[in-house]
Amino acid sequence: MINWKDSYDIGVEKIDCQHRQLLVKLNEFFEACTNQQGKEKIEETLKFLKEYTLEHFSDEEHLMQDIDFPELAEHRKTHAEFVKTVLDLEESIKSKGVSVLSTIKLNRTLTDWLLNHINKCDKLIGQCIASKGNQAV
Repeated sequence: MINWKDSYDIGVEKIDCQHRQLLVKLNEFFEACTNQQGKEKIEETLKFLKEYTLEHFSDEEHLMQDIDFPELAEHRKTHAEFVKTVLDLEESIKSKGVSVLSTIKLNRTLTDWLLNHINKCDKLIGQCIASKGNQAV
């Protein structure tokens, strides 16, 4: 279980709300895995991630364009890699079925995304906005 920390906020309510929503789903998946129900929860979690990434990444990338974020291209690439990881995992589950390995992989992917991407990369968006005096949002 990962608790939301204020330090994860980037200072844009819409994006921060979406990030918190992801953490809720991540924790639901963690809890299911802890209760030996990860296999049952994985398809629901992947479905959520596909929908979430479409909306969230679009919102985030539009924001980055609006603020002339200098690392937009790299950030887009990272988003695309995450989507590919989710789709590859979904395809693997469709062809091979749900396994302990697939639940572990999703667990690691989501944890890494939260701790590294949101807490490090997305924080740069907030810093960029703050450096411009919050005029961009």
